[in-house]
Amino acid sequence: MICVLLAAFLLGQYIYPSEREPVTEESITYTGTFYRVLADGTKEEIPVPGRYNVPAGEPLVIRSVLPQDYHENTIAIRSSLENVRIYIGGELRAVYDTENTRPFGKNSASGYVFCETSGEDAGKEVRIELQSFTDKYSGVVNTVYCGDKSDIWAYMFHCYFMVTLIACAMLFAGLVVLIISLVLDIIYKTRFDLEYLGWCMLLGAVWMLGESKLRQLFVSNASILSNMCFFVVMLCPVPIMFYIDSVQQGRYRKVYHVAECITYVNFVLCTALQVLNIADFISTMFLSHMVIAGTFLTVFITICRDLIQGTAKHYKLPLIGLVAAMIAVMLEVTAVYRVVSLSGIFIATGLVVLLVVTLIQTMDRIRELELARQREARESLDYLTGLPMRHKGEKLILEKMQEHDGCLGFVDMDNLKKINDVYGHKAGDRALRLVGAMLTECMENAVVCRLGGDEFLFYLPAASEAEMSMRIRKLFDSFGAAKNVTAETSPASLSCGLCMCRQGGNFEEYYIKADKALYYVKQNGKNSYRFYEELEEQQPDAQARKNDLEVIAGALLESGSYTGALDLDYREFARLYQYVSSLGERYRHRCYLVLVTMDAKSDQTMYIDHIDKAMECMEKAIRQNIRKNDICTRYSSLQHLIILVEAEESYIPDILQRIFMNYYDAYGRNDFLPRYEYRKMTQASDGIPGKTEDED
Repeated sequence: MICVLLAAFLLGQYIYPSEREPVTEESITYTGTFYRVLADGTKEEIPVPGRYNVPAGEPLVIRSVLPQDYHENTIAIRSSLENVRIYIGGELRAVYDTENTRPFGKNSASGYVFCETSGEDAGKEVRIELQSFTDKYSGVVNTVYCGDKSDIWAYMFHCYFMVTLIACAMLFAGLVVLIISLVLDIIYKTRFDLEYLGWCMLLGAVWMLGESKLRQLFVSNASILSNMCFFVVMLCPVPIMFYIDSVQQGRYRKVYHVAECITYVNFVLCTALQVLNIADFISTMFLSHMVIAGTFLTVFITICRDLIQGTAKHYKLPLIGLVAAMIAVMLEVTAVYRVVSLSGIFIATGLVVLLVVTLIQTMDRIRELELARQREARESLDYLTGLPMRHKGEKLILEKMQEHDGCLGFVDMDNLKKINDVYGHKAGDRALRLVGAMLTECMENAVVCRLGGDEFLFYLPAASEAEMSMRIRKLFDSFGAAKNVTAETSPASLSCGLCMCRQGGNFEEYYIKADKALYYVKQNGKNSYRFYEELEEQQPDAQARKNDLEVIAGALLESGSYTGALDLDYREFARLYQYVSSLGERYRHRCYLVLVTMDAKSDQTMYIDHIDKAMECMEKAIRQNIRKNDICTRYSSLQHLIILVEAEESYIPDILQRIFMNYYDAYGRNDFLPRYEYRKMTQASDGIPGKTEDED
C-alpha cells in the first residue's frame, strides 16, 4: 500500500499542473546592455554571458545602466573562481573575496554573489568587477540576474536541486555501503569488494556536492568544499584500484601498488604547490587527469589480459559496472576542458551501475560463504557426540591458548572394546555420547573435542590446578552416576591426563605432556587422573624409569585381558589371551615381551600429524619384520608392544635394528628416536630386569 500511495503521489505531481507561479530564466535575467571598460578608459558593448581575453590577475570591469522603471530588490551573478565587486551608482554594495576565509590558494571559490537594490536605484550605473588569478577562468562573465532573491534561489533549486539530491543520496548510500561492508568483514572475516565501492561512492558524492551550484546553502565555508573536489580528483584512482584489485583477486597487485604510489606523489606535489601559492589546483589539474588516464589504461590492460586468459569470466558483472564507471569518469574529465562548471552527474550514473552489479556479486559471494560455513560446520562436528572433531577442536584450543593460561586435558574412555564385544556397538556409541555430554556439562567454558575412537581433548582457559581438580572430580562423579543407570555402559570408566599451560605456549609441547600424564594413569590402574606437573615433581631415578615394562608385564599376567591404550579386535585379543595362558604351563618356551618407544628429540617442535605419521610407519615396519606367530599391538600414543615367540635372545637386537631401518626409510624424518626394551615373559613375576637399547 505504501508503494502504491508513493506511486500515486509521483504520478499526480507529473499529471496535474503546478499550483505555484513558475519562475523562468527569462523572468529573472537582467536584459540591460553591458559595456566592457578597457584599460585605456574606453568601453565596448559585450554580450553577457561570455568569455573575454583578460590576463590572469587583471580585473574585468563591465558596466550597465539600470532602466528608469527598475524596481527589483536583488542583482546577482555567479563567480567562477573570481573575486567580485558590485557598485551601484558608484557605491560599493557587495564584495565577494575569500582571501581571509579560504585555507590556501589564490582564487575565491565559485558561488553566487547577491547585491541588494531597490526602486530608488533606477537609472543608476551598475559596475561589476571580476578578477581571477587563473588563466582558465580569467575573463569569464556569467549570467546576471535581477529580481526577488527568493525567486532567483527558486530558479536555482529548480535547475540544480535534483543533482544535489542525488549527491546527498550517494553520500548516504556510500556510508550505508561502508557500514554494511564493515559488518560483513567482521562476520565473515574477509574483505568484500563492496567496501572499496563504498569509498568510491563517498568520493563521488563529495565531488557532486562540491560542484553543486547550491553548495553555499548547506555549508558555511564553500572554499573548503571546493578544495575537496580537487582532492577527490587527485585521489579517486586509489579506491578504484583497490576495487579492481579485489575483483581480480590480487593477480596484479604489484602493478596497482606502483600506480597508487604515483597517485600519492601527485597528490603531495599538487597540494604543496597550492599551499605555497605557486600554482592553484585548477592549474595542476592536468597532472591529475594524466594519472587518472594512466590508471584507467592500466586497468584496461589487465582486463584485456584476463579476457585473453579466460580469468575475466569470474567477475563478469563487476566488469560491466567497472567499464560503465570508467566511461563516466572519462566523460567528466573530458568535459572539464569544454565547459566551465560540471555537476558530477556522469560519475553518479556510473557508480549507480557499479553499485547494482557489486550488490549482486556480493549476495552471490555471501551465499557461497554461507554454504561453505555450513559445510565446514557439518564436516567439523562429530555426529555421534556433537563435539568438534580433531582438526577443528585443536584449532580452537590453539586460539584459546594464545589468549589465556589454562589447562589442557586428555580424556580416554576405558573398556570401550569390552562394551562393544559384549553389548554391541550401539552400546559403545551410547557410552561415548555420555562422555561427550559429561565433558560439556562439567567443563563449562572449555573447548572440548573428540580426537577419535575413545579419546577426547579439552582446554579450560583461566583455570587453576585446584579448580581443575575440582572439575575433574565432578566429571568422574557425574560420569560414574550416569554410566551405572544401564548395565550396558556400566563397564566404562575414565582416565585423564592434565597439563597446566601458559598463555602463548607451544601447543605440541603441552599436548605431549598431557598425553604422558594419561599414559601414566593407564599404566597405574586407569579410572583416575594425573597432572603432568606431579610426574615432574616425583623425579624418578634411573631404576624407577625402567619400571614401565615391569608394570606392563605384571598387568598382563594379572588380568589376562590386557589391551593397552589401543584396542585390539576380538580375534587378536583371543589369540593373545590363549597364548599367554599356555605359557603358564610350558616354561621351556623362549618368549620375549618387547616395548618400542618413540622419543621426541628435545630440539624439535612436535606436531600432532608428525606423531601419527611416525607411529603409522613404525607399525608397518614392525608387521613387515616379525613372524606370523609373533604378536604386536599399539600400546599408547608413542609405544608399541611385541611378543616374540620362540626367539633367540641374541637375535632380538638384529630384529629391532631391521624394524628401525624400515621405519626410517618410510618416515623420512629424524624428529623421533625409537628405542626398545625387552624381557623374558616367564620372568615377569620374578622381578628380573630386562634389557634396554637406544637407537641413536
